Amino acid sequence: MMTRGYVFNFFVLALCTLMAISRANQDPTQTTTALLIRVDQSGMGDYKKIQDAINAVPSNNSELVFIWVKPGIYEEQIVVPVDKPFITLSGTNTNGTIITWNDSGDIFQSPTFTVLASDFVGRFLTIQNTFGAGNKAVALRVSGDRAAFYNCRILSHQDTLLDDTGRHYYKNCYIEGDTDFICGDAASLFEYVLLWAIQMFWTWGHYIKKGPMVTQPHNSRSSTFLDYGLDWWQKLD
Repeated sequence: MMTRGYVFNFFVLALCTLMAISRANQDPTQTTTALLIRVDQSGMGDYKKIQDAINAVPSNNSELVFIWVKPGIYEEQIVVPVDKPFITLSGTNTNGTIITWNDSGDIFQSPTFTVLASDFVGRFLTIQNTFGAGNKAVALRVSGDRAAFYNCRILSHQDTLLDDTGRHYYKNCYIEGDTDFICGDAASLFEYVLLWAIQMFWTWGHYIKKGPMVTQPHNSRSSTFLDYGLDWWQKLD
């Protein structure tokens, strides 16, 4: 497991640009260094669907693009293609901006939200897969390099977050599921992230109780969890 000092050095260079974007004013109308695209289901924005806004970003994009999603429930399966980097997708309220889909099975085809591009930032979003228990149902798949998520809720049951490949940063997020609900081979930093087991399940040789979970999983991935005030297992055995 990497030490905190090493983790800091490892992530600073890769994520400094994303973190700088995140520190900007939450109101995107105050942003002057990025192209602003508005998504509003009422028709008052540039697009009604999130995917349409992403599709409008030119291929091989080299400019910062800020997609501002107004509150609402967006029932759509979203992909950020590999040739559309430098996108920030932001709601204004985590509980009020909900991206939802209902699918299961193939972990690479079923996710509600898939990020393949590099330099992606997600903020103030709820991303959920409503399939329920009984099969793999990914809410968020992150396969691009230098991705960051701030103040997001990621919800499903099995394989909620497919932290697939690349270097990623999660801060002030809530991740909910049961079986293997964070999986993948990415090198990621989770800071002030609350993990919530929605039912008792068996993993790593232990039964895990419903409720808040460990912040430093015992796995082989090169990811690190910085403490949320929870550094213990709720074991039943």
